[in-house]
Amino acid sequence: MKIRSQSLAGLIAAAALALASPLAMAQGMGQGQGQGGMGMQGGQGGNPQMEMQQLQQTLAETQQQAIENNPQLEQKGEQLENLVLDKMESAGYQPRRDLETLESAEDRLRDPDLSSEQRQEVIQSEDVQQAQMNLQEAQQAVAEDQEIRQAQESLREELMAAMRQENADIDDVIERMQQMQQQMQQQQGGQGGMMR
Repeated sequence: MKIRSQSLAGLIAAAALALASPLAMAQGMGQGQGQGGMGMQGGQGGNPQMEMQQLQQTLAETQQQAIENNPQLEQKGEQLENLVLDKMESAGYQPRRDLETLESAEDRLRDPDLSSEQRQEVIQSEDVQQAQMNLQEAQQAVAEDQEIRQAQESLREELMAAMRQENADIDDVIERMQQMQQQMQQQQGGQGGMMR
C-alpha cells in the first residue's frame, strides 16, 4: 500500500492549488480521456519514467514560481480551500479533524528512525485509514458543487496564465504528460498479471 495520506492531505489541505492546479489536472488526466496520442510510441528508446519525472518537476517548479510571484493566487487558493472545507462540513463531514489526523501521521512518518514496519503501522492504523476514507467521501460529496467548480476553474485559469509567464512551453509540458499517462495506462492494462 502506498502512502496516500500525503497526497490526500496535500490534495485538500492545499485544495487550492491541488484541486485547481495544472499539476493535479495533469496527474488526473488520462483517466477519463481515451482519445488522441494513441499512435505516438516515439520515445521508446528512452526511459518514460524518467521523462515523466522531469516533466512533473518542470510543472511543479513552474507552478511554485508562479505562486511566489503572484501572492494573490495563494490568497485565492486559501479562499478555495476554506470554501471546500466549509461545504464538506455542511454535507455532514469533519474534514478539518480528518486532515489533522493525517498531518500528525505525516509528522510521525518524517521520523528517520522509524523502521519500515513502524511506518506500515502508522499508514495502516485505523484512524489514518478512517480519515482517508472520510475525506474521499467528503470530496465526492462536494465534487459537483457549482460554487466550488467555478472557484476552481477561475483559480486554474489565473494560475495557468501566471505559469505561462514563467514558462512559455508549459502547455506543451502538460500535453506531453497527458499523452505519456495515457500510454502508460494502456501498457499497464495490456500487461495484466505478467509482472510479479
